[in-house]
Amino acid sequence: MEDHVKLLRGYVDKIYCDFLPVNYANQYNLGLSAATDDALYRIETTSWRKFSNGTALMSENPFESLWNNSYKALNYANLFLEDNVGYNTRYLLDDASDKAYRSFLQGSAYGFRAWFHFCLLRAFAGRGTDGRMLGVPIMTLPSRAENMDYETIVRPALDECVEQIRRDCDSAYFYLPYSNRDYPGESGGNITPSGSALYKGLDKVAIDALRAEIFLFRASPAFNLEAGKEWYDSAAFYAARVIRHKIEKEGALPGGFSTTKKFGWYECNSPEIIWASRHSTAVDTEKCCYPKNFGGSANIVPTQELVDAFPMNNGYPITHPLSGYDPANPYLNRDSRFYDDIFYNGAKVNRFSNSKLMYTFNTAEGGADAPGSSQVSPTGYYIRKFLWLGWNPFDAKPDTGYRCNYLLRWTRTCLVFAEAANMLVGPLTEKYGYTARQALSWIRSRANEMTYDSYLDLASNNPEEFQNLVRNEWRIETCFEGDRYYNLRRWAKSVGELNMTLHGVKITQGFSGGSDMEYDYTTVVERLKYPSLWSPVPYMEIRRCRNLIQNEGWENWK
Repeated sequence: MEDHVKLLRGYVDKIYCDFLPVNYANQYNLGLSAATDDALYRIETTSWRKFSNGTALMSENPFESLWNNSYKALNYANLFLEDNVGYNTRYLLDDASDKAYRSFLQGSAYGFRAWFHFCLLRAFAGRGTDGRMLGVPIMTLPSRAENMDYETIVRPALDECVEQIRRDCDSAYFYLPYSNRDYPGESGGNITPSGSALYKGLDKVAIDALRAEIFLFRASPAFNLEAGKEWYDSAAFYAARVIRHKIEKEGALPGGFSTTKKFGWYECNSPEIIWASRHSTAVDTEKCCYPKNFGGSANIVPTQELVDAFPMNNGYPITHPLSGYDPANPYLNRDSRFYDDIFYNGAKVNRFSNSKLMYTFNTAEGGADAPGSSQVSPTGYYIRKFLWLGWNPFDAKPDTGYRCNYLLRWTRTCLVFAEAANMLVGPLTEKYGYTARQALSWIRSRANEMTYDSYLDLASNNPEEFQNLVRNEWRIETCFEGDRYYNLRRWAKSVGELNMTLHGVKITQGFSGGSDMEYDYTTVVERLKYPSLWSPVPYMEIRRCRNLIQNEGWENWK
């Protein structure tokens, strides 16, 4: 009996521990960013590089592991949920604790089922070669090899998938505690699962945040063919509910949530987090992002296009006449998120604990980190975001701090609300207690501690201009997290909007000598060449399941 209990509980624990990314140096965060205009894989033969420039073969689909791992995770969730055997099993001696734990496991299994169906949907949903808008195969029963019927596996209509995700969110909401944290929830006190591994486990707040993202996805232009606004309304409703909880519930706690406190990527227990993966001390991200002279290989690097997307610290885009941008000193007075996310020529790596200088980037011509040699950035920029600024490869015993992957967090929910509310009522009209402008202001004001954001005011006078601002805030706030790949596709009207030319910077000594530098932004580092707005279903799945329809533009991958 004890082994049976461990096995059932293990189905949920395995999903949490094995199928959620624990850092950002993976295919679908940093890697996926390198399939957009935000970043570049340095090595030309990597799967994402070949995929994005149109040279990948059918056997080199970088989305194949996402497909396979998501369905494996779904199978574990279904094994737990089958016939309610997981919920009807006793785990703890104390009745109240056992009931709370059973409910948590049951709600988590439904929540995982919603999450992984959404991960699949935003990756593979699209117009099929038959002209229909299709979703992904829905999996709500365990899959066993001995009774698999591949003929029955099909891609249902997009809305069938959205409806299944909605139902699973509703079921998860029924079982989960309101707020799975170390403080009282709405009911006055929750018995929560013990142990730090599940400290940030799923709860009702996380499910509301997930609902908001799902409905915004469905409302987006590429999928909202009927141009209805009800999906935006649902997205705004659930996002507002999360915002209200954060401000009114968590914000009232000593040391709790604050709309003005800046977020640190090493703060694994930050109140900004809504749902996160387990903790890890791996240094994969550092080794992926730093150059060879500081213990890394510069595998994935930022583009000039992303650098130019960061505004000035007065909030104005660098192209605006009031921005104060100086092309001869391009890294001066930029939005603080630029300094938090990007290493540029002259940028320093200071140990966060004592501010001791560990490294200085030299990306000017002839410098150690300049384009042109092995394991350095071909664009002249390096990723700073996510890095543990205590790790130094030259220390006798390098420090490795705890990090995790922030699957859902405050910033994302504010962006969802701002986008949805603006589409419904514009920037300045209140919707569910807040305005779109207010949601964006929370993000922008804390970045630069602005008391007055005149550019936000200017953009708020025009819903279309505000929409462009929201999209740029999505870009810089979630850069390198993988979102831009999906966002560009849900916003786009044609594949031409995806196929861009990417650039880096070449920095040379100024004609006058001294500290003067000249900046050349014309160096082309890659050209994106996608045949379709939609991602391809893995080739082997199309071969195995004869009734599975491929997405438009990938007809030869069949």
